[in-house]
Amino acid sequence: MAQYNKLRIEWDCRRGMLELDKVIMPFYQQHFEQLSDTQKDQFIRLLACSDLQLFSWFFNRGKASDPELQDMVDYIQHTLKLAD
Repeated sequence: MAQYNKLRIEWDCRRGMLELDKVIMPFYQQHFEQLSDTQKDQFIRLLACSDLQLFSWFFNRGKASDPELQDMVDYIQHTLKLAD
């Protein structure tokens, strides 16, 4: 099992847009530990994307060209809808 630097991940979850902060940080805090190692890697890769890309993907203005990243976006959106 891979080791993850949780402080670094939490720092990377903090974005420059309030809308993204309301999506990414709650998902990380509530669901990251339950993800598979593959999903954790996808989530970490997602955090490396720009705020503009993330905003576009999360608010349905576009799709990620990387299918794994799009799968993670879809998973986060689905998970957060279930929590509402």
